[in-house]
Formats: sequence, C-alpha cells, structure tokens
Amino acid sequence: MAIGSEPNSVQRRGLLPLDEAGYIITNELMETEIPGIFAAGDVRPNSAKQAITAAGDDATAAISAARFLSF
Repeated sequence: MAIGSEPNSVQRRGLLPLDEAGYIITNELMETEIPGIFAAGDVRPNSAKQAITAAGDDATAAISAARFLSF
C-alpha cells in the first residue's frame, strides 16, 4: 500500500490496531496484536518514509511471517 504524508489505512479501521494518526501499530517484528497479521513500511508509525527502510521492514515482516507459519 503506497502512502504520502498520511497513512492510507482508512480501509483497515476497525480491523487492525491504529494509532491516533491512522498508522498501523506493530512491534519490532512487524507483528500487529492480531496473530498472523503483519505490517511494514510507511504505514507504520515513526517510519523514515524511505524505500530502503521500508525494504528492511518488509524483510523483517517476511521472516516473522515465515516463523509464524512454521509453528
């Protein structure tokens, strides 16, 4: 999901935990509070909004998802 200066997460309202600005709340492993749901990149709070940091988030989310699915 691509966003500008505001998160494009309105369609997730009520489904995922969002902060007051509309960003999806995750931990450092990109996990939301809903098991098996991950978020990465600019849709997370405090994102640097840079492609390189989003790619790092994506890699972390992918590893976390793989670990989740292996259990």
